[in-house]
Amino acid sequence: MLLQLHTWKSMLYSRPVSGVNESVSMGITRDSDVRRLLVITYHFPPDGAIGGQRWAGLSKYLARLGWEVHVITASAASSQQATPGVHRHVRPRRRTLDDLYKAAARRFRQTSNGDRPNAPENPSRLRASSLLRPIAALRGILGSSLSLPDQGRGWVAQAAGAARALLRERKFDVVITSGPPHSSHFAGLLSTLGRDAEFWIDMRDPWSAMHQTHLPEDRVIRAERFLLRRLERLVFPRAARVIVNTREFESALKADEPELDVVWFPNGIDLEELPVRDLSAVEKCSLSYVGTLYANRNLSSVLAAMRALLRDRPDAALLRLNVAGPLDSPNRERMKDDIVAAGLAPQVRIHGVLPRAQALELLSRSHLALVLAQDQPMCVPAKLYESVGLGVPTLVIAEETSAAAREARRVGAMTLDGGDVDGLRSLMQDMLAGRLPTRIESQASISYEDLAFEMDHLLKRLAH
Repeated sequence: MLLQLHTWKSMLYSRPVSGVNESVSMGITRDSDVRRLLVITYHFPPDGAIGGQRWAGLSKYLARLGWEVHVITASAASSQQATPGVHRHVRPRRRTLDDLYKAAARRFRQTSNGDRPNAPENPSRLRASSLLRPIAALRGILGSSLSLPDQGRGWVAQAAGAARALLRERKFDVVITSGPPHSSHFAGLLSTLGRDAEFWIDMRDPWSAMHQTHLPEDRVIRAERFLLRRLERLVFPRAARVIVNTREFESALKADEPELDVVWFPNGIDLEELPVRDLSAVEKCSLSYVGTLYANRNLSSVLAAMRALLRDRPDAALLRLNVAGPLDSPNRERMKDDIVAAGLAPQVRIHGVLPRAQALELLSRSHLALVLAQDQPMCVPAKLYESVGLGVPTLVIAEETSAAAREARRVGAMTLDGGDVDGLRSLMQDMLAGRLPTRIESQASISYEDLAFEMDHLLKRLAH
């Protein structure tokens, strides 16, 4: 049944570095009174990745506290993106062998499908297909090896070169790398070799421990995890500090790497970037999931609860489910099958990928926000802070002892286990009966404005 629904109920290059919002010459003297922070993060607004919001928010408010913040990223700024005191240095990602391989594979699939769009299956073709399975497996191994360690390939050297150029010309107190992609940590490692700036690592998600955990484990996955573990052990000892965003990840990493200085620092939200929520525009009895559907994140239990209610009470037809964001292929097919089987086509709308402003508007109009974190014991989806920051009643669907469920309870959201269809049904009944409020208040500080004070204290206390 319902669990914890108490919130509402009770390297290398010497060329000059160019940057957006560059208000000071690159040749300034090293003023010891100026505190400078260099952040290396592949994602940064406006690239649309939720992972870029963490240091976008912290950088903005650290600058207001007097820090001079420089950000090296692969994300180009928009014309409205300049933030006072935050200097962006864009280094585009270069094409890699993996990019060439994937482009060739796409062309091959398109050509093959075009040659025989509706060709019927026959025994000879099936036999040929079975003979090609070893080749397909080899192709999968090749594709996987080309993509390791992550999408940061083709960018790390660029970022490291930009960082070293900055470190030659300015004195920085701390260099922080943020991942995923976790290969960005090597840019920080390479750039700080022989320098007096401290090197810190910020891990928004685990690396090797969570690699492909949603897939059946085989030799290839075990080999990939082994490689990633070796990379972790190469970069971790060089870092003065490792920051993680969940207590569970902090405990696991301390147990695995007792020599590391590991600190928990949660995610949050920049409240200034959120729209003002108009309660009169809230669509009663509407649920919204805004985010990526991948791995074991799914809405099957939500659809099952809606179906059960529709079967028993006619007014359940008022329920509406909005789904916005990218869907990987298995989840797309699974959700379509669930919707058809449940007869919920009139109640479910799939919006696809929306611009951030439209996604926030959809969330703001919702009566209940859904956050999915099934089978992710050490991760907290950043979308949790968006919905709570907007004041939307929020339900986190995850195991009771997971990081996401515990964080939900800390900030004032509700939690249910992914298989608790009866609990979901009960919550929907409360929506239909008008017992679920349309607004909640956060029970903990989640604003990056507040969190920046804590980060400022951390940096000043521990930086050289």
